[in-house]
Amino acid sequence: MPTPKAFCNALLDWYDQHKRDLPWRKTTDPYAIWISEIMLQQTQVPRVQKQYFPAFLTQFPTVETLARATWEEVFPVWQGLGYYSRGKNVLRAAKIIAQKYGGTFPREQKTLESLPGIGSYTASAIRAFAWDDPVAAIDTNVQKIIRVLWPRKRVEKMAQELVVASGSGRKWNNAMMDLATALRGGETISGKLGAFFPENVQQKFQPQRKKRSAKKPAQKKWRLEIGIACIHREGKYLIQTRPEDKTFSGQWEFPGGKRQRGESFRACVQREVREEIGVEVSVRPHFFQTILPFEKTDLLLRFHRCQIQKGEPKPLEGQKLDWVAPADFGKIDFLDTNAEALEKLKKMRV
Repeated sequence: MPTPKAFCNALLDWYDQHKRDLPWRKTTDPYAIWISEIMLQQTQVPRVQKQYFPAFLTQFPTVETLARATWEEVFPVWQGLGYYSRGKNVLRAAKIIAQKYGGTFPREQKTLESLPGIGSYTASAIRAFAWDDPVAAIDTNVQKIIRVLWPRKRVEKMAQELVVASGSGRKWNNAMMDLATALRGGETISGKLGAFFPENVQQKFQPQRKKRSAKKPAQKKWRLEIGIACIHREGKYLIQTRPEDKTFSGQWEFPGGKRQRGESFRACVQREVREEIGVEVSVRPHFFQTILPFEKTDLLLRFHRCQIQKGEPKPLEGQKLDWVAPADFGKIDFLDTNAEALEKLKKMRV
């Protein structure tokens, strides 16, 4: 079992020869590091490196400039990254930093974790890369390296021993990330570090091919079909918040719900609107449809424009209701699944 000091010496020597040239490694600005960490959560490094990271910092170079922005201004720069709740959390956190901390990025772990969208990993990464604090940003890749080399050690405790032994939180975390990338890519680890990763150990980091077995009948996916009502009146659309007992509670969406067996989408939309907000509506043919694939289910969303024929909307399920103009869609915390439909509605006459 390698000692922390021996491993870290070999790791940092290897890193000096093989480190990746990434723009967020050329700064110690916690704001820029934070933006890179959030973008990298669900997006490949080359896309963030070449496109989104430089464009975002050009538009919003400091936390203060971002805090003064609206989501409508941030959205065009974030568009294409997906998972728009991440971008909205970034904007919310920037406003808190500007208002509560005078534009100075907090350094304490718990304070960082209290900000929207920042968890333990991201808080540790910001501290390590911005201030060289001796903390380990532990993701699944770092976990695997530690579990392979020190199988009897607790990951968090071993990671802390290693980062302290290295003498640099910034360099150790960057080196471990590059090592994980090299191992996943099947690169041969050279130098003294290679002694820790002989061929039989390196194989543990390669994607495992599943053994072929007798083909089982493919399981048919269950399709959940949702009819959605985009009710318009006087240039605005009616929206409502998600119920407290549902996922993504508090975010905004259009009225609608699950289509029942034998029910047409038109009848589904009329029934759901009647049950949720107590009005009768006319339903036009759908203007947008999307299918979201999940492991066991395909979620089909079909958006229809509607007009109220009878009644006045009431929050029958305890939700909040509001009317919003298409020009103001960017200011609303909509479910990400509505993004494409919202863009289409903006281009349509009301």
